[in-house]
Amino acid sequence: MKTIYFAGPDVFNQHYPQQKTEIRALCAASGLAPLLPGDLELDTAEAIFRHNLTLIDQADGIIANLNPFRGVIEPDSGTVFECAYAYAKGKFVIGYLNDRRDKLTKLRQTEIGPPADEITCPDGTWVENFKQPLNLMLAQSLTALAGSLKEAIDLATSYQNPGEST
Repeated sequence: MKTIYFAGPDVFNQHYPQQKTEIRALCAASGLAPLLPGDLELDTAEAIFRHNLTLIDQADGIIANLNPFRGVIEPDSGTVFECAYAYAKGKFVIGYLNDRRDKLTKLRQTEIGPPADEITCPDGTWVENFKQPLNLMLAQSLTALAGSLKEAIDLATSYQNPGEST
């Protein structure tokens, strides 16, 4: 049975207990074993950090909620770290993102983004234009990008690591 670590800022949501129940049910129906942060009452940042790394180490791969968090367009920085850590450990990394339009298109619809036909924002920074919905370093590290949690779980169910037999 594949074990999957679920990364994301969901632990900060008041509805996280219900979401964990949903994740467990979806995983049970798909034959996956979920590893969920926030299941233990840990009282220090160091303990939480070490515990989550241990869970990622135990997992075959991770599913990451990459929807914007506490901002206009970027995912949670802790989740991005967990994706990078898993990638560096050779785990598969499946992200999910509701709005998979490219980053430039999304930014143009905000007050911080560049105007039409430009890639330079009002603050003088330019936007990478690689037609990806996320920063290139994160986008390139993903095994797959789904549009929802359910789709990500379906992808994890069918994913086989290179060299893994059927």
